Amino acid sequence: MPFPMSKMAGKMNSDLLHAALQQKILPAVTFYSPDEVLPVAEAIFAGGLRVMEVAFRTGVAATAISMIRGEFPEMHVGAGTLLSDTQMSQAIDAGAQFGLAPGFNPSVCKNAMKHHFPFIPGVMTPSEIELTAEMGFKILKLFPAGQLGGVTFLNAIRSAYVQLEIQFIPMGGVSINNITDYLSLKNVIAVGGSWLATGELIAARQFGKITEQVRVALSKIK
Repeated sequence: MPFPMSKMAGKMNSDLLHAALQQKILPAVTFYSPDEVLPVAEAIFAGGLRVMEVAFRTGVAATAISMIRGEFPEMHVGAGTLLSDTQMSQAIDAGAQFGLAPGFNPSVCKNAMKHHFPFIPGVMTPSEIELTAEMGFKILKLFPAGQLGGVTFLNAIRSAYVQLEIQFIPMGGVSINNITDYLSLKNVIAVGGSWLATGELIAARQFGKITEQVRVALSKIK
C-alpha cells in the first residue's frame, strides 16, 4: 500500500531539493578522516558550488555532516548511500538537509516521509520508477547511469514517464566529459558523482585541484 506525502510536506521537500540542485552538479564525497572534511568542503565552496553529498560509507560521515553544516551554513549538505533507517536517523541527527540512496528500499523511503526528510531514492528499472513515483517521489537518482545506457536510457524512458513529471540525477559513469550531454535532457535535474573530489585527490590533499575541477565543471554547464 503506498504512503503518499502530504501536499505541504511534499512541497517543502521539493522546494529544498530544487534549491539544493539549482547549480545542477552534486559532488559526492567519501571521507575517511575528520581532518579531510573542512579542507574538502572549503575547496568545493571556493570553486563556486553550494551543495555536496557526504556518503555514508564510513564511520566519519555523520561527523563530517555536522562539521560542514557548522562551518559552511550556506552549503546544502546531503547524506548519500543511506541504506537503512538507522543511517537515515544518524544523518538527520547530524544535520543533513536531504538524503539519497543508490536503490529503492520501501522502508527507508517511508521513514523519510515520516520525518518529512527530503529524500532521493535510487532506481534502475521502469518498475522502480513507477513504485517511487506512486509513493510521491519526484526526483530520483539513476544508478548506475553509465552501465544502464546513460543518455540513451534516459531518452528512451522520457516519453513514457513525462506524465509523472519525474526528474533524474544520473550518477555512476558521469564525468566532466559527458555532463553537458546529460544536462541537455529535459528529465535530468542535475548530475552527480565523485569525480570532482576523488579519493585520490583527497588522500594527496590536492584541495586546489578540487577547486579547479569544480570551477571547470560549473563553467561548462553555463
